[in-house]
Amino acid sequence: MKQPDPGSPLTFDEALLIAADLAQDSRTLTTYRHRGLETARYGRGFAFLQTIGTDRGDMDGYVLVTTISYGSGLLSVGGSTIDTVIAEHLARAEHANRDIPDSELSMAHRVALEAYDLGLTRISEMPGRRKIGAATADYAEFILIALRRSNNRGESGRTILARNDFLMQSPATGRRYTQPCPRCARPAIFQERYPRAVCDHCRSRTTDRTGRRVTGFNTHSSGGMIAYYTDTLGDSDASGSHKEACVEVTRTGVCFVDGQPATMQEARFGGIVVQMASDYRPRRRWLGRGLRNR
Repeated sequence: MKQPDPGSPLTFDEALLIAADLAQDSRTLTTYRHRGLETARYGRGFAFLQTIGTDRGDMDGYVLVTTISYGSGLLSVGGSTIDTVIAEHLARAEHANRDIPDSELSMAHRVALEAYDLGLTRISEMPGRRKIGAATADYAEFILIALRRSNNRGESGRTILARNDFLMQSPATGRRYTQPCPRCARPAIFQERYPRAVCDHCRSRTTDRTGRRVTGFNTHSSGGMIAYYTDTLGDSDASGSHKEACVEVTRTGVCFVDGQPATMQEARFGGIVVQMASDYRPRRRWLGRGLRNR
């Protein structure tokens, strides 16, 4: 199902079609008019009631279709009502679109936001960068990576922070947040289980043995991996029928980054991790005075 577009108007007819797809039995759908939801500044949408068959018999349920999310579920659990569900949704939408004042930003947040606005991939690239401690720099690099992973690079950094509360938390004392990419030395998210994991920049250049770009995905929520040729992803229809799987990488997990051997596998807690091969050593060459990474 196509993901909601927060910037696109949502009509009742569009919401009804989506609700019919989400409902357990579309024949039981009835419209629940709620002016606050239908005219909301953030998270505007439409609500529907449905009947859900369970092992305890038929129960009241709902379907919520909004500009930021789709959802459905039971109303009889915990005594919740459709008005309660709508109120909680609108509160989350307002929270995700709040203005974050400077007083809530740490030094790490400010540095990361400045680097993000400049389009940089790492804090060390900032011109005239102020001197900050190693722990602050580490957390700032982590925040910058998270900001750059946002699906909409047109959004401001503060907007992304508002929608991701975990980024507003203070760093845990003694915790390490980033590690240098073994291929290019750019910051990568620290993963103790995956010490050879590459950064997002190198991950985007993963190929098969012939040099054709590949991208890995989980096959389902509980794990599994499949690699698709990246150049076939943008042309896929709703059923994904145009995607072309890379059988070799899917079967063996062997891939390449800039022609160097690497592995692609499902991560322990979901997602896909790309690591340089265990016997990989960065190649070096002589550039002027001293050795430099390639």
